[in-house]
Amino acid sequence: MTAMAASASRPTAKKALAALVFASLADAKFLQMPFTSEFDNFGSGTYGPDGPWHAVAALLGNLKRESHLVPLDGPLVSLWPTAASMSAVHSTEAGGTYDTTRSGNATKPFAQIKEASFQTSENDVATIFRFAELNSNHTSGGFMVVDAMTFTNLRFEEPGYANVQATTYVMNSSVINYPNNRAFKPTVGILGFGRPSDLSFRGTSILVQMKEAGLISSSSFGLHIASVPLRQRGSLILGGYDQSRVIGPVGVFDKTTGFASTYLKDVSVGFEADSEFSWEEQSVWPNPVPDEASRVASTRFMQPDKNGIIAIPNPAVPGIYLPSPICANAAKQLPVVWKEDLGYYLWDTSDPRYDIVMNFGGYMAFTFLDSQDTNITIKVPFKLLNLTLEAPIVDEPALYFPCHATNSHNTGVWELGRAFLQAAFFGVNYDTNVTFLAQAPGPDMAQSAIQSLEPEDRNMAGMPVAAFVNSWRKQWPELVIPDSKSTLSSGALAGIVVGGLVGVGLLIAACWLFWRQRQRRRGSEQLSDSETKSVSELDSGSREDARECPYPEHPFVEIGDNTVMELDSKNYSEAPSSPGVYEMPADNPFVDRERDRDKEKEKEEEREKENEKEKEEESQK
Repeated sequence: MTAMAASASRPTAKKALAALVFASLADAKFLQMPFTSEFDNFGSGTYGPDGPWHAVAALLGNLKRESHLVPLDGPLVSLWPTAASMSAVHSTEAGGTYDTTRSGNATKPFAQIKEASFQTSENDVATIFRFAELNSNHTSGGFMVVDAMTFTNLRFEEPGYANVQATTYVMNSSVINYPNNRAFKPTVGILGFGRPSDLSFRGTSILVQMKEAGLISSSSFGLHIASVPLRQRGSLILGGYDQSRVIGPVGVFDKTTGFASTYLKDVSVGFEADSEFSWEEQSVWPNPVPDEASRVASTRFMQPDKNGIIAIPNPAVPGIYLPSPICANAAKQLPVVWKEDLGYYLWDTSDPRYDIVMNFGGYMAFTFLDSQDTNITIKVPFKLLNLTLEAPIVDEPALYFPCHATNSHNTGVWELGRAFLQAAFFGVNYDTNVTFLAQAPGPDMAQSAIQSLEPEDRNMAGMPVAAFVNSWRKQWPELVIPDSKSTLSSGALAGIVVGGLVGVGLLIAACWLFWRQRQRRRGSEQLSDSETKSVSELDSGSREDARECPYPEHPFVEIGDNTVMELDSKNYSEAPSSPGVYEMPADNPFVDRERDRDKEKEKEEEREKENEKEKEEESQK
């Protein structure tokens, strides 16, 4: 009766679980944007010549989209997602795909931007973007417009899209110059999620528009650039974040200007765990406060101690830009060679230390002091800092270390680009004016678990610290890492539980079949009164037979009716891989073993009968 009741309740339980899942999806207000490496129609999906990198994709200048089932319409643009207060795209004149004359939604240009113009005033329309141009040797020129932009939701549930008006810098000229007198025309632009009002731009924040439309819970985003060479998918959630991309404590920095700034106070190099090389973590930080601008910026933006610098997480630039001599001090500890003509450190792959650094858990650590006076350390494994230079920078591909000594250009601010953001989670909640920074996982990370950020949220939940090492185990084959506490997501754990229950059921069935067949083979004449009773009343001999089945004495466990798992309305986890349905092999080892034993017993009985018969015949003689 109990089994029948449990069986009858399963459909109801499944319907209830499905209802909870769909209710969770309905309540969760976020949009997950796709990266270019995930779709073939975006071309190769990766970009260089200093990566490889992937970007996010959007449609610009198209008419409003009414359903995700409607074919895409309008020029597709690839963009680096940033906290800048404006977006930037390349026009067809600069080798891009955008043409304002073919857009029915673009405003007339309201500002002209000349090449190489740069001002430190916060009200300059090009300030944030031009700061990125300085560190990456990028020059551009063009004009400002406001135009329609469409985002697609990677999950493809309704509405599956978002139509916004984006304040956009249209570049009619754009080129990156390198120290060896070579040049490169980039094709990836910038997607700015900041508030134009912060820097007196015309237009409204993209995130504010989406929040007012009821598409996302808050004016916020969570970003993890991730690693293309290690085949790790990027993550960009509007109105929330992916909890699997956040490890350990989260740095929270008050946002006082248009910049999403952090306070960096130390940089070091080391190994993840003890090894035969005994290379302890060493700071490469010479307390750099190189000029008055840096001191003014530190006091103005963060007001912490006097030994750090302001650093902006900026996906618009490729490298890590720090005051001198931090990169040079780090390079002394590494198998790298400085190439003056290129302006890059190249990895010396012939140096025996190269394999040690890459395979024994080598990393570069960045320590920040957040607004709560908490130290947050983010480790960037050297496997992520082993990037590739390609043409036109070099004739043949070369591996490089993306650390660059630079000055603040009288701003007192430095940048942490895509190389750093491969290993760091970066987010902003504009409703509470905070910037988030945390350790991100390696390629073998936990399942996605997306959380909505509410307008009042000033913090977020992350994975246990052990998740970092666990996500890098396969990438550090030469490093012996002690087992640590499981960091599986709830979905993965649920999958394991289901798989375990399936295994339990199969073993129980095997034991039952074995017992049933044995009883039938013996026949009713071999059954004693005790053997016809319940399993719990088996005599000692029967108990010994039962113990031949390699399973506990009490395998039957009833699942209580109150074992119901509720889903957090703000939490959506991707379903784990379905646990396989395992069939019992045709040759059951439990049955075969008993069959062989019975045959051997029958042969022994026949031999005994023959011996008795021979003895009788001899006695008669």
